[in-house]
Amino acid sequence: MGHPRLSWSPDARQALCRGFNLLSNLLEVTLGPRGRLVAVAGANPRKAPELLDDGAAVARRFLGLPNRFESMGALLARHIAWRVEESVGDGSTTAVVIACQLLNEAHRYGAAGHNVMSLRRGIERALPLLLNELTQQALPLEQPAQIAALGRTITQSAQLGDYIEEIFDTVGAFGAIQVRTNYQRTHDRRYIQGAFWNQGWVSSSFTTEAGKAVLEQPYILFTNQPLSRADHLLPIMNEIRRAGQGGLVVLAPAITGDALNLLVTNKVRQRLPTLAVKAPGLGAEKIEILEDLAVLCGGRLLHTERGDNVEDAHLADLGRAEEVQAIRSGFTIVGGKGRPAAIRQRYQDLRRQIPDAPRGRARDRLGERAGKLLGGVALLEIGGATAVERDYTKERAKEAVNVVRLGLQEGIVPGGGVAFLRCLPALAKLHLPEEEAPALNILRNALMAPAQAILRNAGYAPAPILAHLLESSNGLGFDVMQGQMVDVMAANIVDPVIVLKEALHIGVSGALMGLTTETLVHRPRHNRAEEVDFAP
Repeated sequence: MGHPRLSWSPDARQALCRGFNLLSNLLEVTLGPRGRLVAVAGANPRKAPELLDDGAAVARRFLGLPNRFESMGALLARHIAWRVEESVGDGSTTAVVIACQLLNEAHRYGAAGHNVMSLRRGIERALPLLLNELTQQALPLEQPAQIAALGRTITQSAQLGDYIEEIFDTVGAFGAIQVRTNYQRTHDRRYIQGAFWNQGWVSSSFTTEAGKAVLEQPYILFTNQPLSRADHLLPIMNEIRRAGQGGLVVLAPAITGDALNLLVTNKVRQRLPTLAVKAPGLGAEKIEILEDLAVLCGGRLLHTERGDNVEDAHLADLGRAEEVQAIRSGFTIVGGKGRPAAIRQRYQDLRRQIPDAPRGRARDRLGERAGKLLGGVALLEIGGATAVERDYTKERAKEAVNVVRLGLQEGIVPGGGVAFLRCLPALAKLHLPEEEAPALNILRNALMAPAQAILRNAGYAPAPILAHLLESSNGLGFDVMQGQMVDVMAANIVDPVIVLKEALHIGVSGALMGLTTETLVHRPRHNRAEEVDFAP
C-alpha cells in the first residue's frame, strides 16, 4: 500500500509528466503571432478577468492542481517559465514547450528500456553544440524596418511598432525607456531631457508651482549619510547663501527631523531655494546611483565609509546643473555640469559590467543607469478603451521594448521556430556512444516543437509544412499571418538570439531535472486552510 505523502516510479514519473503537460498545454496556446488569450479570473468575481497572452504571466497566476504529485510537475514547468522570464524577459512559453517535448520523448525511451542517465549525458553533450549553432546564425539588428516590424509583431499594433523604432533610434540600445499608463484611448511617446529617476520629493512643501518643484542653477549635495540634524546642513547652506546664487538640492538615503525642517523653512521663507529628494535605488544600489549622479553633475559623493561628513562639505564638493525638477513620484536633473570625459568614462565602465552581470534585474539596471548618463529618458504611454485592454497592451509593449533591446545588443536570428530547425543538420553530424545516441532523436523532436506549436495555433497542420521547411533552403520559413513560405529575415520575422539560447538552455535543464526524478515527496503545510488544501 502506497504512502499518501510519497510516490515512487513509475507512478511518480507519470504524475510528474501529467502535471508538466497540463501547464505546458495551457501556455502553448499563447505561442506565436496567432496565439490565443488565456482568461484568468481574479479574486473579485465581479471584476473582468485578466486577458493574458504571455506564458510567464499565465504561469505566475498558476497556483497548483488538486493532485499534489501532478502539481509538482506543473510547478516544475512554472519554474522553467519564471527563470526564462527573469533572465531575458521573453521566451518562457518556448522554453516550456521544448522542455515538455523533451521530457515526454525521453520518458518513452526510458519506458522502452533505455538508461535515463545515459540519455541525460547525451543531451548534455549535444546542448553546447546547439547553443553555438544559434550564436553562429545571429545577425545584427540594424534596419529601422526590422525594429518596427519586431515591435509590431509583439504588440499587434503598427503605431506602437513605429513608436518603439523611433524611441530606440532616439535613445539607443542602452537608453532609458519607461512604459507608462496613458489614461486616454490613444498611445503616445514623450522624451524627458536629463536624468530621470522614480523617486520624488520628501515633502510637498518644496513645490514651486502646481504639483512640481523646480530649481534653476542649483548646487546639488550627494551623500549616503541619513540626515536628521540641522547642523548637518547649516554650514553648507550658509556657504551657498554667501555665494549669492543658486539654491540647494539634497539627495540622501533619508532626510528627516530638524534637517528636513531647516530645508523647508528656508524655502517657505524664501531665504534659500531648497529641495530634498530621497536617493533612488535599493540597498547598495543607492550608492552606485548617487555616484552616477555625482559624476553627471561634477560633484563628489560624500561617503561616510571614506570619512566624509556633510557638515564639513564645501562648494567644491557639490554638483551643479542647469535645472532640477521634482514631482511626487520622480525627479529630473537637466544639464548636469560634470566633465564630459568623466561622464564618458563612467558610461564605459557601466557598459563593460553589463555582459558579466546576471541576467534579469541586475543587468537591466546597469543598462538603465548607463542610458541615463547620456542625458535622456523616453516615455512610451499606453492607452486603451478599457482598463483590461490598456493593461494587456501595456504588458505587450513592455515585452516589445525588452525584446528589441536584446536584439539591438546581441543580434537576431530567424523567428517562427526556424532558427531551431536550422540547428538540426549540425545535430545529425554529432556522433555519440551507442547508449547515448537516442538523445539526438529526442533533441531533434524537441527543437521542432516550437514551430509545431506556432503552426497549430495558427490553424495549420504542422507535418507537411515542417517537411517542406526541412527540405528547403536555409532562407525559408512559414509566415502564419500570410499563410505562405517566405524568406523570414526579409519578412522581418525574427527573434533575439539570446532569448532562444536562454529558452533552449533553461528548458533542457528543467526537463532533465524531471527526467531523472524517481521519487516525489509531499510536505504538508499544517497551517494551510482546509478549503484550499489539495486532495489526497
